Amino acid sequence: MIRTSHVHARARIAAVCAAVAALLGSGTAHANVPAASPSASALAIAVHPDRIGNPLRPGFLGLSFGAATLAADDYAATDLAGYLRTLGRGGILRVGGNSGDSTFWTSTGETAPSWAVGTITPQKLSHLAAVARAAHWRVVLAVDLKHPDAARAADEARYAQRIFGRALLAIEIGNEPNFYYSSETAYFADFRAYAAAIEQAAPGIRLTGPDAETNHQAYLPAFTADETANPTPGLAEVTDHTYPLSVCGGRTVTAAQLLGTGAVQYETTNADALFSAARALHVTPAMTETNSVVCAGQAGVSDTFAAALWELDYSLLLAQHGVANAQFMDGTNAAGCDPYTPLCPTAGDLTPRPIYYGMLATSLVGSGVFVGLTNPDAADVRAYAVRDGHKLTVVLDDVQDPATSAATTITLNLGTARLHDGRLIALTTSDPAGLAATSGITLGGRQVGPHGAFLPPHGSHVTVHGGTAVVTVQPGSAVIIRFD
Repeated sequence: MIRTSHVHARARIAAVCAAVAALLGSGTAHANVPAASPSASALAIAVHPDRIGNPLRPGFLGLSFGAATLAADDYAATDLAGYLRTLGRGGILRVGGNSGDSTFWTSTGETAPSWAVGTITPQKLSHLAAVARAAHWRVVLAVDLKHPDAARAADEARYAQRIFGRALLAIEIGNEPNFYYSSETAYFADFRAYAAAIEQAAPGIRLTGPDAETNHQAYLPAFTADETANPTPGLAEVTDHTYPLSVCGGRTVTAAQLLGTGAVQYETTNADALFSAARALHVTPAMTETNSVVCAGQAGVSDTFAAALWELDYSLLLAQHGVANAQFMDGTNAAGCDPYTPLCPTAGDLTPRPIYYGMLATSLVGSGVFVGLTNPDAADVRAYAVRDGHKLTVVLDDVQDPATSAATTITLNLGTARLHDGRLIALTTSDPAGLAATSGITLGGRQVGPHGAFLPPHGSHVTVHGGTAVVTVQPGSAVIIRFD
């Protein structure tokens, strides 16, 4: 299922030389073989500003966290809203995860059943609503489907509609039903029963589904077929969950796999399937739960600078393929800090991880429409172009390992002579660990401070001559260039 990463020819020679030197140095006989330095390379990328693609929407980025975090109410003691505001207005907080089907809702103070890992009450919804309003974000709230109780779910939806108001985007009916339904037909029957009860209790409320777990793509066409035959009033989003890699069952993964073309192919297939399902039903395609590695991430991969570069590439890939918004798991975690968690809870605050910097870089791209681009080296340097009126933003994400690769000098043919000089903001790390770095990460020379404080990033000048610009990008870094 997961293929190892493609190694470009220009990096392969350097990697082989390094491996030979390491082998000679580890045996009983030693040889002084000078290490070969990678040679700088050149790349020409052409932008086609008249080839209009899908939009990059405002509020594309979001965070997903387990309902157990809402039940614990721990995030309310941190300045989560500050970190959300730093990512921009209009994002989405999705509350669900596995604990979306193992938390208990009560508006009357009932004792939770033995299966419940926590209890959600109207007061706890009010705390979350305060965070959402302070950040100008919206909320998708999951209701328990694993322990069927349509009336209880409808009661929670009614309170949510009242408490969140316009900040409530939708109610999610169940999380990853493929795990606890033996047939899709049974799931669809319960989904419709829940939808009817929720509509009666909270008229006009919007719904999402099917929120199937990654690798269960059969749910999307089946859901589409069922909704075509039996439309659900208020269905606002067709939703999916995608993780390109997995450590479930004791497996391990590498940064090379995360940044490799096998992961890109998997991500593209899932994005296209989601977009096709949503288009057939004339609703919004949303990736309501996603991250680098399923089963809480891989230490040394999901919590490193490699994840920041991956996030920037992956978010733009999703949007380019038509996905309207994506929520990254586990936005905050009441149980602690998993390897893939963007924001780790600390005393009275949160600590941004490398993937948060990738999200922040994505937010700096802004909004607009993707335009065509010819890139002969998409395996090593991921490139995107977004047009916003007369402005053009180009993103160059060099996912090569700096330990074995050199800088790439890129000639950008912007496709028009109307653009003036550009401003470049770089996503880098000063840590010699490179892709494995967990510190020293900056965006435009700035770091995220306490409570999400982020000063305007520094930029460098990019000269344009006759519609052409030349920039040098270091391996294991990314740049965002705004031309106007």
